[in-house]
Amino acid sequence: MSSSNQPPRQRSGVGRRPLDALAVGALPFDASGPEEFELEPQVDDNVFEEADHGRHSGLRAWGTRMLTRAAWLGLAALLALGSAGIVAATSYSPLSSTRPELTSGADQALSDRLDAAIRELTLLDDEVIVLGDQARNLLASLSQVNHIGLDAAYRDGDAAVADVDTRAAALSVQLECKPWTNARDSELAKTYSQGMVDRYHQVCLAIDSVAPLAAAWASMVNGSKVAMQVADGIDAHDRTAADALQSATQGRYPEALAKLDEASASLADAQLVATNLALISDVSTLNEWLSRTSGMDDALRVLWQTMIDSKGRITKQVTAALKAVTAAKALLPANSDVLQIVLHEMAGNVTSDGISIQTAMGKLGSALTDLTGGTVLGG
Repeated sequence: MSSSNQPPRQRSGVGRRPLDALAVGALPFDASGPEEFELEPQVDDNVFEEADHGRHSGLRAWGTRMLTRAAWLGLAALLALGSAGIVAATSYSPLSSTRPELTSGADQALSDRLDAAIRELTLLDDEVIVLGDQARNLLASLSQVNHIGLDAAYRDGDAAVADVDTRAAALSVQLECKPWTNARDSELAKTYSQGMVDRYHQVCLAIDSVAPLAAAWASMVNGSKVAMQVADGIDAHDRTAADALQSATQGRYPEALAKLDEASASLADAQLVATNLALISDVSTLNEWLSRTSGMDDALRVLWQTMIDSKGRITKQVTAALKAVTAAKALLPANSDVLQIVLHEMAGNVTSDGISIQTAMGKLGSALTDLTGGTVLGG
């Protein structure tokens, strides 16, 4: 059958494809139609366009899904990093000592102040060492009844105490070393790291360690002066009594008695001091010595008066007086070593004060070693 004899195909405005018609049952399966339907079915160009469009749409959808997944992954990573930062930032308590990002500036400023104060503390330590040396000089001079040495120790020690007090007071004001309480520690921890607060406290404690020095030195000076007052009284007695004895050997008994009364007055002054010392310390050796010396004076006084009464003749009364003098002399120490014992006894508190000064000196030295590691910070 030739296609030239067939009427022209009429294109439907509906544009339904033959396959579409079959799909909807427009033609029965056993129906026979024109050759064109059997051999050359109509293929619409839109099929390729739609297929191509479908492929591009699929690619775009796939790409969109991939981009969306990538975006979510990136967002999740950012959130994870952000969360880690938030956790790190909030891991420091507002009152925690581990907040370098908040306290570093204040810590540096305080550290500079403390370093300057520690340099001043080394000078303070030098002044305390001078005071310690004078405390030892005082004790040595006292044991030797050395007035010149004592006067030098008093002078240099007083100057050292004044220097210590002045420097310590200035440092305390400079660093505001007020009484250190838990409340103050907590308040400072709001601004500084705990390590810096602890160092601040350590410096203030070092400054405070010299506070007892002035009182200890004053007590030491006063105690040594009292001891020297007793020693001077005994010395004055002994010198005057020696003069009295010299007059008696020359037969000038009235003169000897006058000098002996003078010697006894000096001894009474020493005895008064010893009595007052006995209220605060043990001065039993001193009291015993003074008592025996006074007994010797009484025995000599009786002898010399008896010699005056007998007009120089040896009577029973004179003989009895001589025996009493011999017995009294036997009770006296053979040499002046007892004076060292007495001074040591009287210097008990003085020695304790000297130990207090040495202890304070050691505390400051140890504090400086802890603060500097044994190295003085540069200026």
